[in-house]
Amino acid sequence: MISPLVQWFPTFATVASVVAVILLGQSRSKTWLRTKWGSNFGRSRFPNKPTEIKIEASHRKWEVRNKDSDDEKLDELKKLKQLYYQLHNLEKFPEVLPQAKRLLVLLMNETSATGRTLPLHDSILSVPSFSRHALEEFQHRRDRAIGKEWEDYNIRRKEGSPRELVRDREEAIWWLKQLSPVKYVDGAWLGYIGKVTTPFALLKTMKGAWQILSEELGDGDLRKNHVHLYHKLLETTAPELPTAESPDFGHSRHQLNELSVWKSAIAQLLISLFPHEFLPEIIGFNLHFEAISMDTLKATRELKEVGIDPYYFLLHISIDNTHSGHSAIAIEVVCEYMRHILESEGQEAAQKAWGKLQAGYLLSACLPGAVICPSQKILSNDSDIVLNSTEVKVISIFRAKAQVAHGFHCSSRVKIGSRSVADWLDPVALESKEWQKGLLDALSSSKYWICKGDSRRSRFIQELQWNGRMFGSFTQDEYDVLTQWVDTLPSNSSILQALDATIQNDDDENSKDILSGYPVFQQSLSGWSSGIPKSFQPATTLFKFQGLPSLDIGSRPVMDRLLPLWISHPCLLQMFVSVPIRTKNGFVCSIIKILRAQGGFDIERECPAGMDEVQRTNSLGLAGIGMNMMVQQGLSPIALPSLKEILKIYPSEFAVYMLHFSMRPMSHKGMLIGMATAFAKMHSVLSESKSGLLSIQDQDILRRIARRELEGLELCWKELEHDKKAYSDCCEGYVKAADEIKRCFEL
Repeated sequence: MISPLVQWFPTFATVASVVAVILLGQSRSKTWLRTKWGSNFGRSRFPNKPTEIKIEASHRKWEVRNKDSDDEKLDELKKLKQLYYQLHNLEKFPEVLPQAKRLLVLLMNETSATGRTLPLHDSILSVPSFSRHALEEFQHRRDRAIGKEWEDYNIRRKEGSPRELVRDREEAIWWLKQLSPVKYVDGAWLGYIGKVTTPFALLKTMKGAWQILSEELGDGDLRKNHVHLYHKLLETTAPELPTAESPDFGHSRHQLNELSVWKSAIAQLLISLFPHEFLPEIIGFNLHFEAISMDTLKATRELKEVGIDPYYFLLHISIDNTHSGHSAIAIEVVCEYMRHILESEGQEAAQKAWGKLQAGYLLSACLPGAVICPSQKILSNDSDIVLNSTEVKVISIFRAKAQVAHGFHCSSRVKIGSRSVADWLDPVALESKEWQKGLLDALSSSKYWICKGDSRRSRFIQELQWNGRMFGSFTQDEYDVLTQWVDTLPSNSSILQALDATIQNDDDENSKDILSGYPVFQQSLSGWSSGIPKSFQPATTLFKFQGLPSLDIGSRPVMDRLLPLWISHPCLLQMFVSVPIRTKNGFVCSIIKILRAQGGFDIERECPAGMDEVQRTNSLGLAGIGMNMMVQQGLSPIALPSLKEILKIYPSEFAVYMLHFSMRPMSHKGMLIGMATAFAKMHSVLSESKSGLLSIQDQDILRRIARRELEGLELCWKELEHDKKAYSDCCEGYVKAADEIKRCFEL
């Protein structure tokens, strides 16, 4: 049977009338069509049912609401909230990792496609190949643009313009609450970097990136922890709101329903999860996210005006500066990483790495997680509406066709969204950006015509091709523009498919190998007791920290036992800081300071070290000492470039067990603290040893590291005293690790 739309086309004699048909969508009234075109037309059926439309109007602002689209967004929001909770409690839900990777790839594909439609001069894509000069110039250009925008804003306010972010205190509180999903993951994009499985050649790159993470977490000072600061802010404005790791956080009664915020928060959690596979993307994401935004600048002024402390936002302006702060470090990290790739793999690999880095940058740039307050939606005007370059081209096409088509279809009752074709294609109305945006949104939401993200499946595009009823109405260039527009439309359905996917088996074997994929969760750790010597049986005595059994080790190291333990044991505490919300307590703050000591970072002071730490030369950590130890013993770090390669030559069951235990810090915190304490004691003993294992300089560095470790670990033991099970595990972990350490030395 011939469709109604196909029968309709021959009745139009001009290109102008064809344009009207293109934009028709589905008929509201089959009765009207039957009257207008004859009874045969009424007997045909549309393939899809008409979409239910709800129109909302307020002042000058109108909104088209598509019921199917709203239902789809609600479903997406619900699933994003569920995944957000699961990623905050990953050791309970490790089965979501394949799903998480699939969603990450999907989001990066979508944001990369969106990024290609943005004006080139504003995009990271304006730097086609990497150089330090080109990157720094791009950042300076972006900073100047933000500075000019901020200057213009202050001029407007001085002249009496109203606030542009929030209207009053009530709206400010709403705004702060809506932002909470993304503010509670501040720093999460770096949460899994710099693990012990990282190749040694990347240690310098990872140290710079981890410096940013450390400062996001307050360098172990709870007062300066960014997540803690935001939590304190919410305690004074929205005390009823739970924190991010709680299953209640996403409950509908809290009305945290800004989809863009949840999607941005999920992206930050996802991007960090697979550092072995997506390291350049993480570095690129970091480069964009550490830049200052206009919303942050406006918040510092407008929150104060409505009686809310803006210090959280002031902090992000000062600490993210491009001279010594996070933006400067982010550039340095990019440059160091690209230098490594260029020197080790060549120009072609460097160009590929730069493309991945740009994809990570666009993931942050095109998922901004912005929140627009209700009053600002009402007051917004054309100057607030920005069309990307592809949308501008599409509108130009429609405007040109409308000049011819207007008047030929004024009697049509068929609507797209809330308006008739005659209304949409009114040449005067099409001069308004608000009108243009409404037309694009309404047309793209028509499921009959548009399959978002896939022009090949879109009826709209098919009708422009050979044998299509609109073939010849558009030029090839116009066809290419419309195809590109459809292909770059974000598809909620594809995100829902990724969120719905339950993938139990991952084809990538590396993702299951804890030495080359991170994080990896072993289903059972029952082999811990059965597969190790009898001397590793649980401790029957509880020790006080100051009364721990001494660690008596021999004077001659057994390198095939010691080396794999030395390189792997810093893993014990690394996962405690992978999720920012976990760090807003004294226990994990102590662990942050221990990790800083182990990583070779300088002792914490009142002000953040910033670029001073990145440029510090005497910053050897445990990994660097381990590499020097290898050289001292005649082993080559080049021949053994990572923990995985070391374990091929010197297998260690204990090292692998430590890695698996470290994946579940909430379940095994006592065991992990106990084992870390035994290794800290080993550091102290070796720093005074005359075994010749370490140089005098390295011994001095190790002595200072051990002192800082033991100070922090003593605080951790005190924190665990109230938890009988955890404290017992602490003692057991110490005994097990101490026994294994003793096996690494001959008496």
